[in-house]
Amino acid sequence: MNKNELIEFLQRQVGFLQGKLDEALASVSSLTLANEKLTATVDELRTQIASLEEVIKGKGAELNKEKAARQAMRRLQESPSERQSKPAPSPSEDASEKKPGKKHTNNGAKRKTHPECEVETVVVEPDSPDFRPEAATFIGECDVVRYVMEPMRFRKIIYKVRKYVQDEKIYKGNAPSTPLLNSQYTSSFIAGLAELRYLHCMPLENAVEYFRAHGFDLDKGTAQKLVSKVKVQLENLYKALGKAIVEDDYICGDETYQKVRLQVATPSGRKIKKGYIWVFVGMTTGLVYFFYDDGSRSAEVFENRIKGFSGAFQCDYYSGYRHIGIGEMSGIRRLPCLQHIKRKFLDIKDNPQAQEIAKLFGLLYHFEHKHRIGTDGWTAEDHLKWRQRYSKVIFEKIHMRLMAVKDRVGVPPDDPLLAAAEHALKQWHEIPRIFESTTYRLDNNEVERINRYISLTRRRLTIGSHTGAEAAALYHSLAITCHRCGVNVYDYFCDIIDRCAAWPPNTPIEKYRDLLPDHWKPSQK
Repeated sequence: MNKNELIEFLQRQVGFLQGKLDEALASVSSLTLANEKLTATVDELRTQIASLEEVIKGKGAELNKEKAARQAMRRLQESPSERQSKPAPSPSEDASEKKPGKKHTNNGAKRKTHPECEVETVVVEPDSPDFRPEAATFIGECDVVRYVMEPMRFRKIIYKVRKYVQDEKIYKGNAPSTPLLNSQYTSSFIAGLAELRYLHCMPLENAVEYFRAHGFDLDKGTAQKLVSKVKVQLENLYKALGKAIVEDDYICGDETYQKVRLQVATPSGRKIKKGYIWVFVGMTTGLVYFFYDDGSRSAEVFENRIKGFSGAFQCDYYSGYRHIGIGEMSGIRRLPCLQHIKRKFLDIKDNPQAQEIAKLFGLLYHFEHKHRIGTDGWTAEDHLKWRQRYSKVIFEKIHMRLMAVKDRVGVPPDDPLLAAAEHALKQWHEIPRIFESTTYRLDNNEVERINRYISLTRRRLTIGSHTGAEAAALYHSLAITCHRCGVNVYDYFCDIIDRCAAWPPNTPIEKYRDLLPDHWKPSQK
């Protein structure tokens, strides 16, 4: 065997052994995934067993209570001092003594007690004509709860403002002021409209119909004027929100479009355009900041609003974020969204290789949810170590498979698996940053959920102008921030509309910071 033949033989052997090695690695990976699935199944079964045990305990306690109540009733009825005659037991009652009937439960789930409700207590006495209180012995009572909803009420208050003359000086009473000059509508109307329109995504004409159905005939034009005029008074509060959001150390961002009607048609005759609304979500403060700049989706819009921010910014791979970490934005660290990366592989449903990579990304979520900070003594330090340990192993497996996809020979450039792999590899140096802190999320799903408010609005109406879109950005920001911070939207708007209207226009922006939902305290009236 000459030298060339020997080299060729050794190369074939190396190729053969490499193939065997790849098969072994694939088998190890499959076994690892299978083991993780079995472990998850065992954990789920244990949880179900624990839940069933709780249900059984609960049902046993209920049966014991019923038995004790029947025994107490029997003792009372058999007592010589009892003045009521004991009724003859019916066959059905006799049977129930021997064998308790099946009690319908809620599968062990506890009913909500709604502590937020105003409570009214009513004593209910027997209404039978044969019942005589003076001859009866009280044996106990039980609570039967009923929840009552009262639709919104409208009131017309007429203030008789009296005037007097005293010592050639006129004195008169002062009626409560309204946020708008020469308007009869209080802040409660704007608050109600803002809640329906910008939190529940109800078009204003539907809100007006809702008002009318409950006894108040409000014109749509009046409703639009109330919302647009009060928006001007809330501008300083909105500016304070824009300053506060960049003071957070962790922001998630995204952009989505809204249908906006143009005042002048385009040369092609179009009267409706996609106007993009951007959103920043402060993951530490809970603040939500929507902004609109003539519907533009350019990087310049984003860069103008992010000025002053120094921290982690999580987003998708849209080109508008390409300057993050460069130049004036060098103090910002970009965090990728794993859900966007994973989704590109999930969409290639007929490719086992793509599904295998998607499962490995899914393992990151599986291990992330295995422990929760504050549960069973699990600390933030424990979680950080855990994150860095499990992510390192899985990243190695994912990277090996991504490189195998990239290094394939003879694959067309438009191959979807190749595109998905390159999309992931372009962000590969940024992905580990997610696991350097316990506060960073694996994805941008929180922003996606918030953008649903815009999506719902988009399906139901077309915004009439760029000015209307700017108003929507302001009201959406405040209403959704209230919702995230656990603040009642209606109460909040009632309060801050009056307070902003009372403050002079030159009030420092910093003073409005305490009126934002995360710091807001209702005014003492």
